[in-house]
This record gives sequence, C-alpha cells and structure tokens, in this order.
Amino acid sequence: MTADKLEKALQHFNLLDAPGHLLRRNHQRSYEIFARCVGGDITRQQVAVLVALAKQPGASQRHLVEATGIDKSTAKEMIDRMVARKWIERMRDPEDSRAWAMRLTPTGRKALAERLPDVIAAQEEILAPLAPGDQRKFLKYLRILIDSD
Repeated sequence: MTADKLEKALQHFNLLDAPGHLLRRNHQRSYEIFARCVGGDITRQQVAVLVALAKQPGASQRHLVEATGIDKSTAKEMIDRMVARKWIERMRDPEDSRAWAMRLTPTGRKALAERLPDVIAAQEEILAPLAPGDQRKFLKYLRILIDSD
C-alpha cells in the first residue's frame, strides 16, 4: 500500500468501529472480571469443561471440544491437568475402546460447586452495562457470530 493509500485508508478506519478490536478489548475485560470474581486457580476453559461434564457425565473428549469450543490440542493438555488435580476421571469408553469417557470426580464437583456462584456473578457483571433486553440480544448476536444460534 502506498503512503497516499495508507493515509486515505486511515482517514476512514476507526478502531472503535473495528469488530475484531472491540472483541479483543471485551475479551480482555471479561478475563479481568473473571479473574477478580473467581480467582486465578481455575481458568474459564476449565470451568467450561467442568460445566459440560456436570451436564453430560461420560462425555468424550470430542464432545467436550464441541460443547466448549476449545481446540483439540488445548483440550487434551487441559484435561490431563484436570485429571492430575483429580477434578476429572478418565476411563475407556465402554462402547468404543479407542475413545476416552470422562466424568467429574467428587473433588471436581466440589470445585465447580464452590466456584459456580462466582462464575455466574462474573457473567452478570460482564453484561451489567447493558439493559436486560439488550443483554438477550447481545448474547443472541454472539451466538450467531460463533454459528451457534
């Protein structure tokens, strides 16, 4: 891009109109709220896995990837750490001996039960600047953006 074209493009480009920039800033905001409300000993992704397993005991790693949107390689490493913390139990799937089935351990259920009220409070704080009707619309639009409406 020439200097003239760059100058012209910059005249029409506003960071506060750039969805990628706004999503990144809101991601950072949600991370900061989560860390303050929930603490640093559990990640948002780990909470998502615990919630998914609480709702579907015996889920496979593939199901957890689909339910949480966490990529496969990250999910495997995270699940390994959660098994080491004794939050998740992993066993061979009785219907497919090549696959793993997972479920919460009592320790994992306790970890989720202790943190879920704070997780819910963080979600409420994230949406608090919006009116209730706008919160529902915002969540709908976010689901559309991830193709999950």
